[in-house]
Amino acid sequence: MTVPPSLPPKTNRGALAARLTELRAAAGLSGNALARRMSIVQSRVWKIEHATLVPTEDDVRAWVKAAGGDEDILAELLAMLDSARAEQAYSKLFGTKGGAAAYQDRVRAIEERSARIGEFEVAVIPGLLQTADYAREVAYLPGGLRAWGTDAAGIEAQVDGKLRRQEILHDPAKHVQMILGEAALRTRIVAPDVLTAQLGKLLSVLRLPAVELGVIPFSRHVPAYTLGGFRVHDDDLIIVESIGGEKYIEAADAPEEVAAFLEAFEALRLAAVTGDQAEAVIQRALDDLRGSDH
Repeated sequence: MTVPPSLPPKTNRGALAARLTELRAAAGLSGNALARRMSIVQSRVWKIEHATLVPTEDDVRAWVKAAGGDEDILAELLAMLDSARAEQAYSKLFGTKGGAAAYQDRVRAIEERSARIGEFEVAVIPGLLQTADYAREVAYLPGGLRAWGTDAAGIEAQVDGKLRRQEILHDPAKHVQMILGEAALRTRIVAPDVLTAQLGKLLSVLRLPAVELGVIPFSRHVPAYTLGGFRVHDDDLIIVESIGGEKYIEAADAPEEVAAFLEAFEALRLAAVTGDQAEAVIQRALDDLRGSDH
């Protein structure tokens, strides 16, 4: 029996690699034998077990079948794969030179091919609406880009990328739906003067033809259960962001999960105030912020 490589599961990717290796070893298979059963080259098995390659979902399914695993093991490993993919999106990308800018380019490409771009945020301003200073200060917070190894130059490149993405707000062919909890207008994760300028920017984009900016006031019932923000692209892609990374949920793979997010987003959108009412809520937050500085 081949001895599994020593791979302390300090990361989600490492934990997945260790679990797959454990499953192969428990089945009494060498790397070569497993590769033959999976109809792949042995070097791919080696890379997956040494965490230099994140497997695909097909890899995981074939691995479990070849090693005689059951449905419970498959479900466990697919959940670990989701976590590994999310971790890869941040730790691997943002820790490399040019990674932050490349990430913004990737997001921009998704937005450019989407007719509808939606986002719900509880307590932070969405990237598509952020000022440069707001984006910069958020990047330096614990859990922000700085925490993943992005240097000052990388953060500036990321800020520039966000600003370039905002050109889409002026595209009449797009339907941009931004839904914020009132907390997003008041949470001081940035300096007061930066938040003041940010609220001013929200007032300026409020009337753009392509933008539907809604705010759910504290006084209104929140009609959907959500633990955080998420993004909607047309009706076939949901992106859920956390401190560790992003999870991509596609209708082709998980239609019921996507449908649940779309239902929640529509309920949140209908609960939000827009137009003059949204302007009044933003202006109130701005006035309160200015008043608190005196």
